[in-house]
Amino acid sequence: MRSPDPNFERLRKTLYGGQADRVPLAEVVIDEEAKESFLGKPVNDLVTDLEFFIQAGYDYMILGRRIAGFPGIWEAACLKNYYDRQRKPGQGGSKGVINDWNDFKNYPWMKPEDLDFRIFDEAEKLLPRGMKVIRYLGPIFQMTWMLMGFETFSYKLAEDPSLIDAILDKVFEVVNQEYEDAIQREGIGAIWYVDDIGAKDRLMVSPAFLQKALFPRMRIFVEGCKKKGIPFLYHTDGNIHRVFEDIMEMGVNALHPIEPLAMDIYEIKKKVGGRLCLIGNIDVDLLLRGTPEEIAEDTKTHLKLLGPGGGYVLGSSNSIHRTITVENYRAMLETTLKYGKYPIQIE
Repeated sequence: MRSPDPNFERLRKTLYGGQADRVPLAEVVIDEEAKESFLGKPVNDLVTDLEFFIQAGYDYMILGRRIAGFPGIWEAACLKNYYDRQRKPGQGGSKGVINDWNDFKNYPWMKPEDLDFRIFDEAEKLLPRGMKVIRYLGPIFQMTWMLMGFETFSYKLAEDPSLIDAILDKVFEVVNQEYEDAIQREGIGAIWYVDDIGAKDRLMVSPAFLQKALFPRMRIFVEGCKKKGIPFLYHTDGNIHRVFEDIMEMGVNALHPIEPLAMDIYEIKKKVGGRLCLIGNIDVDLLLRGTPEEIAEDTKTHLKLLGPGGGYVLGSSNSIHRTITVENYRAMLETTLKYGKYPIQIE
């Protein structure tokens, strides 16, 4: 790979729909094992984490997923309590840790003032000139239904929607505190909000619910980012055609990852032009099962058809899993760095 040249302005310009010197690279999640395979050594602190992002060709490092407010909530929602309490012999995991108002009142909610942001202080001191942190933020909707279990959540939509609203408010309170900290920092270059609302062939809930419960809360983040001049990126899996215009109207700057089996990124590119940056779409299944040569060819196709004019950032259709070989991962990165320079010239 060529010498690293991290430059957040390259990514920033692209996120706003423009064309920089080359197509940038981006991932919202890269497993630690994948980073270690790439570097050939452990990634056990911010210094080595930052080294990975620089050496791999990214213009940023991403922080936030396992930091600050979510470890306690996430663990309770989908790990220990979920499996210990719900995975009983002969039963599915239909319930979560909050099934009624009594559970809600007794749940050990984290207080926003208890959040620890020191890792972001440390990261800002380490960043080389021209590089920024992207702050991972969320999820609000996903965390709400995971705390309840999707079956309970679905019943409560009809039986007791006020309980869902109360949980949404509690989760939003924590996420919003992280957001407020992020937008005050010089080292934060963008917000990447992550909240899955779709499956491969449909939304998980009705458009009406999203329009009432999630999008107004997201809009607070989007409008605050606009005031600060910070790009707002949104990740959701699945087919979101039914609310695509809502997301556009909200003012989201970039959408990730445009799952290949759910949406046609080439048709979307024609539709949105420079109004919305598109991120990702290199099929994770291809990255897992394909050859480096096949991945290089698919990457070239994406660069050739999506790169011209800007507004496209190359990456996977979900995340870089630990099971993706370093050879396949490098094939995607190296092909982008070699062929993604403007003007793009690929036969």
